Amino acid sequence: MKSLSKFITVIAITCMAVSCKKPLDEQAYTFVSGEDLIRTGNYKELVAGAYNTLSFPFEWGNYHNIVNFDVDYQSGPTWAFGEIGAGNFYENGSARSFYQSYYQAIHRANYHSYLVSQMNVPEDEKNNAIGELKFLKAWAYFNLVQFYGDVVLYTTSVSEGAPLYKPRSPIKDVYEHIIEELKIAETAMYSTHSSKYQKGHPSSGAAKALLAKVYCTIGSASMATGSPVSVMGGIAFYYDDNGNKVRVPYPAKQNFAKNQVAGYESFDSKEYYRLGMEKAKELIELNDFDLYGSQAELWAPGSKNGKEFIFTLQTIAGNAALSNFVATDYCGYYMPSGQLQSGYYVQRDHWYQLFDDGDERITWGVMHRVPFTYDANTNTLYYSYYPAKDSVKVRLGLDGYKPTDQLRYDAHLYGSKLMKFRQVSNALDGNRTDFNFPFMRYAEVLLLYAEADNEVNGLPSAYAIQQVDKLNARNKAVLAATMGTNTPWTQESFRSYILQERAKEFAAEGIRRFDLLRWGIYLQTMNALGGTDENGVIKRREQRHLLLPLPADEVNTNPFIEANNPGW
Repeated sequence: MKSLSKFITVIAITCMAVSCKKPLDEQAYTFVSGEDLIRTGNYKELVAGAYNTLSFPFEWGNYHNIVNFDVDYQSGPTWAFGEIGAGNFYENGSARSFYQSYYQAIHRANYHSYLVSQMNVPEDEKNNAIGELKFLKAWAYFNLVQFYGDVVLYTTSVSEGAPLYKPRSPIKDVYEHIIEELKIAETAMYSTHSSKYQKGHPSSGAAKALLAKVYCTIGSASMATGSPVSVMGGIAFYYDDNGNKVRVPYPAKQNFAKNQVAGYESFDSKEYYRLGMEKAKELIELNDFDLYGSQAELWAPGSKNGKEFIFTLQTIAGNAALSNFVATDYCGYYMPSGQLQSGYYVQRDHWYQLFDDGDERITWGVMHRVPFTYDANTNTLYYSYYPAKDSVKVRLGLDGYKPTDQLRYDAHLYGSKLMKFRQVSNALDGNRTDFNFPFMRYAEVLLLYAEADNEVNGLPSAYAIQQVDKLNARNKAVLAATMGTNTPWTQESFRSYILQERAKEFAAEGIRRFDLLRWGIYLQTMNALGGTDENGVIKRREQRHLLLPLPADEVNTNPFIEANNPGW
């Protein structure tokens, strides 16, 4: 089957390009008019052209910076984390790219839907194309409304006559439009079981998954202030009486009273959780998706666009605009000598300590030996090892370690380099690779169901625990059923458990910051680190960090926006 990415390379002659400065300013770089596109009936190129906007923030690594750096569990050198990672969002290139790219996606989704609706093509194909475009639009607004709060809402495109400048719409109105678009998309798009479904495209099941996530996001964000939730974290180090820096080896339980997220006050938390539970269960019972049997199978290059991946970035190896540096940034690349370069972004040691010893997400999913330097005179590679508690294995040469391996506390060496980012088909040589960044996986549907079930029923049901344990069994982790037998689950303990499982399962997949925000514990969690992490990355946050600042151009040119988000 043809992948969506096969059509992306031809979008230059079919799409309206957008200015870098103003996300909705349109400039025609093409000699093909809308009328000509309607006449040709080539809706595939219009869909691909709209989805190509997802690649824009990946071209220079901007996307994963903005969604991953500003969290409790990720770290690295201070030079890499000195802006986004330290809370310096204003006029940062990654933040601007995030905002502008998603508005470009919204414009193209609106305008291309308008064009496709007038095409003389089979009705099911037309509906599927429009459904894909509505899904893209919903995804874009879902990301924007969580990071920016009230945003400008375009239900139709500027090309159809919508005004370029409009006031920001309240969060509630934005969500109503997101849900409306997704309800259309889930009935319009092909199921993964359809013979017409093409891998790499979103499906009706993807719309259901996103609906479940939207409902649960509203449910958690609107939950009343004071509801208890806990996180494993706290300070990373302290100074002893002699002034020596001492690392805190294990995270400590932090008990928080959540805050209701501003703008969500009018939502009924339990009702939206009920909707999320029902939608997630509907998707589970459809069997549109499934889990892979192991971490190695899940992240094998051959599994790209496979049964667990609901929605991912589509890439093309060797195409500069449609490939990225994600694998290089997180896993590094090998020099001819065998020395590993780059790979500067790691999960902090407190994240690693969340896992059971046999959990595949750390036994297979983390690099334990890194060839960090090479001596040309002796033709010798020197390796660092991780974590420190494996020192006995190192001394005895067990589990692949060698007694010559060194314990290093460099910011990019003492932490988890994640093997998931090696799901690429081209060589890790410092150039761009075809890593399909995962936006949604089926594992999240299972955890969303369990989260919603617990909030609706006051305790997790047996069915909810069964869904979580599908994931635990795959990962070779202790089963939730076993934990519940030893210490019965409460609503609070299971709520916190699911939040922690999401941090473990979706590490560096752009989910943690959204989770901390929607649960109303972002400030508490970040500030529990005590100011900086073990690498000196500033983790202290203030009220203004709850929302990203709008780009200055947006505030300065839109007459309906008189001020930026609070504190910016």
